Amino acid sequence: MKTITIVEVNNVMDYPPIISLVKNLLRNGNKVKLIAYNASALSDEIPTNENYTFYSLRHTEKGDAGKNVIKHIKNRMVLSKEVRTAVEKAMQNSDILWTTSNNTVRVLGKNILKYKNVMQLMELMQYGYFYKKIVKYNIEDLARKSWKVVVPEENRAYIQKAWWNLDKVPYVLPNKPYSIDNFETTDDMDEAIKKIQNEKRRIVMYLGGIWPDRDLSKFSEAIKRCGENYCLYIIGKPSDSEQERLLNKMIDNGNVEYLGYFKPPKHLEFLKYAYIGLLPYKPSSAGVFSELNALYCAPNKIYEYAAFGVPMIGSDVLGLKIPFEKYGIGKICDTEEPESIATAIKSIEIDHDSMSENCSRFYDDTDLDKIVQSIINDGDE
Repeated sequence: MKTITIVEVNNVMDYPPIISLVKNLLRNGNKVKLIAYNASALSDEIPTNENYTFYSLRHTEKGDAGKNVIKHIKNRMVLSKEVRTAVEKAMQNSDILWTTSNNTVRVLGKNILKYKNVMQLMELMQYGYFYKKIVKYNIEDLARKSWKVVVPEENRAYIQKAWWNLDKVPYVLPNKPYSIDNFETTDDMDEAIKKIQNEKRRIVMYLGGIWPDRDLSKFSEAIKRCGENYCLYIIGKPSDSEQERLLNKMIDNGNVEYLGYFKPPKHLEFLKYAYIGLLPYKPSSAGVFSELNALYCAPNKIYEYAAFGVPMIGSDVLGLKIPFEKYGIGKICDTEEPESIATAIKSIEIDHDSMSENCSRFYDDTDLDKIVQSIINDGDE
């Protein structure tokens, strides 16, 4: 048995892979101490006991700073002090410190090297920039000195090794949910569930954040071309007012239903009714992350759809193309062209049953228990 302290300075509920990691470690007989913003939100799903405790961070870097640079700096200093104090206390009787994002590494800095540490990176990044790429910190040096480095996709592992001149290829821990349970629905889900249960058309579903680099309008146009037997259901939270405006415009055009946002992992309940799942990824420079981030995407949604036997349509990026072609679980198309999307939908319609079976094989092929145990073991096997 090992005691692992997991640290995330952002909202832990925005990171399903962290929730999976906690469940994985606990299920395999380890003790977990979670330090994260909004960690208390996990209490219903993972109750505290002698093997699991948490500390909810009171501060965030953004806080009420808005565009005020000085306030951002002050907030970061307050957050940094709180996180470092919490980590120092937790690590007095922990074996491993496991950070789960580049932001967490930035806040803790060289303090991570005081301990046997695992640096997990949710995104692909070449340089340690923050605050609109104005300020840089030396994350690559911290990675080289870390005990283990973990990424969610195989191509990212080799790219990260080359960029940062790492001694070893990082471990690959896919963004697969640790378990897909039968969730108890909550009152706020009742209306949406009744609506989707009564749907007679085949449901093409998008489940996830509604962001600028995931253009759903083309899918709306494609659905119209597929006729009255298809509809598009969207579940997620618009990232800003512009995305909300575009969403409302799609709804007004017809054949699009928006069910709202529901707290993970309960949102997976809706996948029982999906016929096809959508994975639109548009390679672009996203914040401090590399342009290659979307090209070698590692979405947890690919596993979520697969768990429910839902074939997928995805953008022409290698992170999707490789598993789609290897397992036969989806179709790649030009997601900027409605006609290309419509053709993909019709193609899946022909092979839907076999593709649905392939999804189960893809899901079962990833053994998270084995991967995580190999990471926390002292050896490098």
